[in-house]
Amino acid sequence: MQFDPDTNHNKTDLAEKNGKSSGTVKAAAGLLGTPVRKIRIIMSRISAASGKVSDKAKAAGAVLVLLASVAVLVYETGAWRMFSGSREDVKPFTQQISACRDAVDRSALEDIASGADRTYADSRENLESGLNKATASMREEYMEILDSGQGSSFHPASEAERLLFERVREKRREVLTEDPMLLLVNKWHYLPEDYTVDPITLPNGQMIGSKCYEPLMEMLEDCAEAGGNPIVCSGYRPHYKQVDLFNAQIDRWLYAGYEQEDSEDLASTAVAVPGTSEHELGLAADIYSSENMSLDESQVYTFTQQWLMENCWKYGFILRYPKDKTDITGIIFEPWHYRYVGKEHAQKIHEAGICLEEYLEQTDHPEETAEDSDETEGRDGEQEYGQTEPFYGY
Repeated sequence: MQFDPDTNHNKTDLAEKNGKSSGTVKAAAGLLGTPVRKIRIIMSRISAASGKVSDKAKAAGAVLVLLASVAVLVYETGAWRMFSGSREDVKPFTQQISACRDAVDRSALEDIASGADRTYADSRENLESGLNKATASMREEYMEILDSGQGSSFHPASEAERLLFERVREKRREVLTEDPMLLLVNKWHYLPEDYTVDPITLPNGQMIGSKCYEPLMEMLEDCAEAGGNPIVCSGYRPHYKQVDLFNAQIDRWLYAGYEQEDSEDLASTAVAVPGTSEHELGLAADIYSSENMSLDESQVYTFTQQWLMENCWKYGFILRYPKDKTDITGIIFEPWHYRYVGKEHAQKIHEAGICLEEYLEQTDHPEETAEDSDETEGRDGEQEYGQTEPFYGY
């Protein structure tokens, strides 16, 4: 009978036992980029450690054996580089973890007595907790990157980090789209058919959704105390009101001699197509200064708008259509249109200097060509400054 000097195990018995998990060994070696020989050595150490303890101590030591095995595998196969913050390329995160678990389950635990089932379950729970903690800091880091608006330009260095980053991004999108305060409504995203608003009438007769009534009133009062003269000239519009405004615009162009299709296109430059206006959300308000009641860029030069653009985020509002984001929003610069998204989101959007579409990572408009985009932007500008038809805001 021959003995292996390193493990003090019978080679015949060891070979027979290793044969049961040879497929696992090769799979782990392939996924981790580690020689099969090295994986076998690690497994033999695990097996030797479990064989030296007494039957009574096997159950108690199972957790230590399991966690120590994972630690050895993660460190010696190079997976530790990803956890320690190294920028070197490693195999995808989930594959590493899967291989580590598989190797431990099918080798070390084969030598644990049958009475260790409960200990095994406990050890797996501890393993899950340890692995989650190992990536928690990375997930938090990536979430901060996404919330700061850098998601589109940030590129993790390693394959493992890229995989984790994409999964965090996907989860973030899922969470944000479930927030009713972040509902995206524009020419590419229509208002849901079952959407309802509980409107409250403002002192001047305009309406706003109840969800943002108090923050809006607080913002207007603070602006007035600071020396501004804010007036809500357009708040919540029921869907039928948006339809009436749009149809009235179409009728004006038809009366001027334009065809139906052209009239609809021209009408859309002054009034948003029903179902695509944020005013139907009950979360948007057009605010101008009593010193200047024109809805054009001259609003920028009033104290009221300067104060609102600088401070609106503190109340949960954002300037919805910034001047440098028209190609993304599809709407001309509107320094009077404010949208409520909640204080937490408003602060992040403000600090990042981005628009709502960028924050939600909904900036691609595949059905719109560059030619269409340029044409639309040109009509918007011409409508606001060169034509005599009234501009009602989007």
